[in-house]
Amino acid sequence: MGGSTRLSSQDRRSAILASAIRLFSERGFRGVTTRELAASIGVSEPVLYQHFPSKKDLYTAIIEESKDQHYHDALEGLSRLAESADDEQFFTHLANAMIQWHELKPELIRLKFFSNLEGHELMEEFHDKQARPFIEVIVGYIEKRMEQGAFLDVNPLCAALAFCGTIGHYCQSTILFRSSICHSVCREEMVRISVKLFLNGIRKV
Repeated sequence: MGGSTRLSSQDRRSAILASAIRLFSERGFRGVTTRELAASIGVSEPVLYQHFPSKKDLYTAIIEESKDQHYHDALEGLSRLAESADDEQFFTHLANAMIQWHELKPELIRLKFFSNLEGHELMEEFHDKQARPFIEVIVGYIEKRMEQGAFLDVNPLCAALAFCGTIGHYCQSTILFRSSICHSVCREEMVRISVKLFLNGIRKV
């Protein structure tokens, strides 16, 4: 005898999150109502609120959802490399991790853009919980290399943001905006040149 399979509470929660990320990334936070979100997965608003009592709970869950195994592997790998003094390996790993994250999570990147354009409350929380751990590792590595006399005496946060900005722009242009100009540059070459230019600029001669 046939029949529909009843989702477990965890599976339904995951379905709500997946649908929320997709809809918010397509139309922004202001363009999606809780009624539409509930209807997209075939539940009522009361069921939606059972899993996420408030929009704040839903937004926080979206951020936590973004910190999946790929995220933790990239952060742990970067932290391990930060213990060494292999500059090329450290920044190459960072660049590849950033590119991979954009490839795996384009909807989350678009959602992040919406949160900034709309001045949404998620904007600051996104940075604090998702981006800050990486920035802190990068800044710490640059500070260590400055203390060791390998890097010039610069503002370590500015240097970290400069490198991330270069790779981030490449990711956005190729993966999100699909720029025909940027697509003529292969990923490996972009990473190699970006790392080389950055280290040539920050290393002591």
